[in-house]
Amino acid sequence: MAQNLVLNILAKDKTRQAFAGVRAGLTNLRSAVFSVQSAIIGIGGGLAIKSILNVGSTVEQLRLRFAFLFKGVQEGDKAFKGLIDFASKVPFSLEEIQAGAGNLAVVTKNAEELNEILEITGNVASVTGLDFRTTAEQIQRSFSSGIGSADLFRERGVRALLGFKAGVQVTTEDTKKRFRELFGKGGEFEKATEVLSTSFTGTLSMLSDKLFKFRLDTAQAGFFDFIKQGLVEINKLLEENSDEVAKFGAKLSA
Repeated sequence: MAQNLVLNILAKDKTRQAFAGVRAGLTNLRSAVFSVQSAIIGIGGGLAIKSILNVGSTVEQLRLRFAFLFKGVQEGDKAFKGLIDFASKVPFSLEEIQAGAGNLAVVTKNAEELNEILEITGNVASVTGLDFRTTAEQIQRSFSSGIGSADLFRERGVRALLGFKAGVQVTTEDTKKRFRELFGKGGEFEKATEVLSTSFTGTLSMLSDKLFKFRLDTAQAGFFDFIKQGLVEINKLLEENSDEVAKFGAKLSA
């Protein structure tokens, strides 16, 4: 009898915890949706929704790509968080950095190395005047096949800055080493990105990032997943009723 009483109490307690968890989840989602609604009213309706969904979609794709490239969600998320942190401190737009990050991830082993290469890429972009995405593409070529494969770097004098003479074959390892020595921590151009961030253009870029970060935070608060799940349900409904949809379409075109 006493044992049954204990079991009943435990069962009720577990049930209560489960319902509490469900209620908490619904409350969080409702709060996220209402917060988004308030923001949307202030920013401007449909365009705001579209921009938030675009950011959410872009971020989702990048996170998935990082998970594949770094062989796991945990390391992929670590790399993504490092990217967001880097973007908050530099005069390049978060959108621009995201566009180039995939190229850099290909030539790095883990999140820590990606953070290092992001810093180097930022310094190279600041010195050469190239945009971050283009610089990332040239860094990928340099780190994959050596400086000789990065044509734009040759035109912008990066090869000469690294100390490599024209016509001389340079290995990939030597290329990586010189980039780290010159544009990495302790290098001659270590502070190039920091200096650029104090310029007028850099300041405008960082202000733009704040708006992008707002869209990102809004998407991650549950709004993007809420919309996506709704689309999943609509897709299922259309699949389950494909014959009826086809008949309705035929009637409309008759």
